[in-house]
Amino acid sequence: MTLYTETENRKEPVSLRLVGLYAFLICPFIIAYPKTDLSYWVTRLLQVICVVIWCVLQHNNGLRFIRENRFFRITIHAWWIFLIVNTFYQVPTFQLTQIYYWIAIWNFMLMAELYWSRDFIRHLYHIGILFSILIYLNTFLYILFPHGLWFDTEWIGYGEKNRYLFGNYNQTGLIGLVCLLTWGTYTVLSGRGYLNMYCLIINVLAVVVAMGSKTSSVGILLVAGFYMMRRFIKHPFRWIFSFALFYILFFVLIVWQGKDLQDWPLLSDFVVNVLHKDTSFSSRIYLWMNSVKLIIESPIIGYGARNIDWMVENVHGSGPHNLWLMMLLEGGIVSLTLLIVLLTIIFRTLRKQRNTPANFFAVGIATLLLMSLFEAYNAIAIFFIVIIAYYLRCINNPQQEPADKTTNEQ
Repeated sequence: MTLYTETENRKEPVSLRLVGLYAFLICPFIIAYPKTDLSYWVTRLLQVICVVIWCVLQHNNGLRFIRENRFFRITIHAWWIFLIVNTFYQVPTFQLTQIYYWIAIWNFMLMAELYWSRDFIRHLYHIGILFSILIYLNTFLYILFPHGLWFDTEWIGYGEKNRYLFGNYNQTGLIGLVCLLTWGTYTVLSGRGYLNMYCLIINVLAVVVAMGSKTSSVGILLVAGFYMMRRFIKHPFRWIFSFALFYILFFVLIVWQGKDLQDWPLLSDFVVNVLHKDTSFSSRIYLWMNSVKLIIESPIIGYGARNIDWMVENVHGSGPHNLWLMMLLEGGIVSLTLLIVLLTIIFRTLRKQRNTPANFFAVGIATLLLMSLFEAYNAIAIFFIVIIAYYLRCINNPQQEPADKTTNEQ
């Protein structure tokens, strides 16, 4: 059973213009490329295009916003504004990168307010088309170049320097997760595209397993498993609540204290035999301990968005390899609190909808959080997932009325 009416459940023609628009909004942040003079100027050009798109969307928006979405949007803006101001205040060589990231996220929210609230499934379809193309392209390139498309000779962090279409194997797993969430949700809503979904699952899982990303492999298996068993899992939020309790305990007792799992037999067995990591999480506990020491010295506002040089010097790695420690390092308790508020909004919104797409996305975000215990993923991709998850509410409330045009755009 789908959530489309009979008149809506028709074959959707592909709009190359819409796919191209989302390519401009998304691809600059998920496609990896070597740093050259040419790539520098291409990046600058894409940033100009992103700003132009922002100006056009702001003009089309006409200073309107949907009242019910106000708190969600304010929270996202507050997170980015605080990160930018904090970085400007603390980092001696401040660049405009974080402002560019904020504008990119703002573009997604403007697209959601203007178009997703009116025709969510059409836009989800085209986003899914874009990610499907990228996933198949990544599989094709991996078959041709299994050792990577290029080597990042300027990378001073630890880990392998070979780079694939989306960067390293962990980022490949993240983009695979985004693809399965977007296209899988479209199939549930429309009743179409199931063959492509199963092909995507096979492609994503095969590539992350071949690349050796155990964390991504477990995450993809969880999302794919729920998708295929969704009709039999009636109350996933009970499982998510239990997962949240375990998640918090794991962070407090293991990550924050930098504990080796030798004294925890059940967890040790899972990490060694399922994730195929050692009990120190491939030496991540040392990065966690170094990060915690820094956080304790500046717990309220952290240190701002820092580059790899600073991370290597202070954390002794390319980063803490944990989403929450990264949030605390960059923005302290302030940034962490805003992120927790944002995730609370998301899960409450999804739980209220009581439908399969909301359940699927809730499981997907929980899976992303699980993977983020051991990695710090691309912030743009994380916020992109969060924004889509929130605007799933448009399915149940498609006739939301915008506020008066005189209301200021937040």
